[in-house]
Amino acid sequence: MAGNKKTAARSPHTARQREILKALEMAAKKTGLKVSAGQLRFAGLKLRGGICLLRGRKWLILDRAQPFDDLIDIYRQALSAHDLAGCGLPEKSLAALSPYFMS
Repeated sequence: MAGNKKTAARSPHTARQREILKALEMAAKKTGLKVSAGQLRFAGLKLRGGICLLRGRKWLILDRAQPFDDLIDIYRQALSAHDLAGCGLPEKSLAALSPYFMS
């Protein structure tokens, strides 16, 4: 539990935003994407993140320090071809995602 508090303390997002991002990560995994998050800064470049194909598997690469709206856009692009209501997410997660994906 202490690890979660540390992560939350360093996160630039609110508790509600973290809940939504966790639901999005779960949705991405349920649709078959592998999800990896870390710092996307290399050789002075700050990368945006998105989907890539590595050894035949689709990966969603994210920088969790990005602004919430940027992460929502990346997830929206990655999940646009999937029906989130039909991918087996818990009702609470679907409710959290509804304002962003189920318009």
